[in-house]
Amino acid sequence: MSSDVVQPRSLPRGPMLLFGALAAIGVVTLIYGLISDSERTYRVFLHNWLLWAALSQGALVLSAAFRLTNAKWQGPVHRVVDSLAAYLPLSLLLFAVVFLGRHELFEWTQHPVHGKEWWFSERFTFTRDAIALLWMTLVSGFYVYLSVRPLLGDARESASGSRLALYQRWTSGWRGEAAERELAERRLRKLAAVLVLSYVLAYSLLAIDLIMSLAPHWVSTMFPAYYAWGGFLSAVSLTALLCVLMRNTEGLRGAITTNRMHDLGKMVFAFSIFWMYLFWSQYLVIWYGNIPEETGFVVARLGSQFIQDTWYLQGFWTRIAEPYVKITLLTWILCWVVPFWVLLGQRPKKTPVILGTVALGSVVGFWLERYVLVTPSLVPPDSVSAPSSLLAPLGGIEVGLALGFVGLFFLCFVVFGRFFPGLLPAESSART
Repeated sequence: MSSDVVQPRSLPRGPMLLFGALAAIGVVTLIYGLISDSERTYRVFLHNWLLWAALSQGALVLSAAFRLTNAKWQGPVHRVVDSLAAYLPLSLLLFAVVFLGRHELFEWTQHPVHGKEWWFSERFTFTRDAIALLWMTLVSGFYVYLSVRPLLGDARESASGSRLALYQRWTSGWRGEAAERELAERRLRKLAAVLVLSYVLAYSLLAIDLIMSLAPHWVSTMFPAYYAWGGFLSAVSLTALLCVLMRNTEGLRGAITTNRMHDLGKMVFAFSIFWMYLFWSQYLVIWYGNIPEETGFVVARLGSQFIQDTWYLQGFWTRIAEPYVKITLLTWILCWVVPFWVLLGQRPKKTPVILGTVALGSVVGFWLERYVLVTPSLVPPDSVSAPSSLLAPLGGIEVGLALGFVGLFFLCFVVFGRFFPGLLPAESSART
């Protein structure tokens, strides 16, 4: 990893007010929604929670991947990635809202599923999920601590107040900067492997318990990997977007070079292909098997034109108008079609406006994807009142809670990035 210079900075007033306002909108929407339509509100909350929890954790998986592969190109990008994990403790706390809405979300809490009574029992399911999230938060917290600690020795000299107290606590037993960096890298290399394996297991479990169990008779062995990879890819896309947007800020000016943008673009390009590969692998088996227990999940989202006995052109546009089909296809376009075709060449990857636009589309696409994974299981297509609408049912509660999660996530990101001065690169870290 590149060396870093430390420089504590005050919190930016504008972003803090903006993200604070978005968070307030989310809180107001949550309260209003629970009073007026609790079932819908819990459903929307789950859909947003699934996005940001996996994205934040996926960011640390990206950081761990840098270390496990001995990557040298990323420079200060790894500090941006580490800052994205600041949301993880909050996501653990917000899981309590999902638990409170369990009876509104999961039918098996009231009507046990035959043959799965033990696995999908209230106590066992939410206990194991809470333990998995707590474990991920602890491992991630220790990982970030080891990553940040070597930066804080010199920072104590210019810090004051609560920052100074925190830096002194985090640098207890200080051995000197060189020794601290060497020790941290050795420990982080080992912990990175633990983090990646824990992510795969924990978020595969969450995919089964919090998404697949919404349609408890549907089973796909590929789906847990698909969800976990989606969290990782969305983190890569958000990292690329933030690096483009922040490339001229105080901490990153001159460090986000065209070569680094090219590398980030290559990751978005390649990993989106693998995401689509995971989807196709599970879809193809469902399609040629054509078993009602499996096709029901696909038909609810992609419509009847994507099952074996109706794959023909006659009536195609009628079936495209079925509920959830357009939004699912839009998800495909944003998460795979656009990243693949637009980032196919070198120049688009090195062009900030193109790379940033594609990365933004990918993040939005994954928000839509979580919507598609959750909503059709709880609001079946035949109950949607406006089947021709692109985003039905999508309204004020969906938008308000989405803005609230965005505000909370980026409040954590901004506070962490300013409290722990890791985003200011050393002069030698800028790759040309």
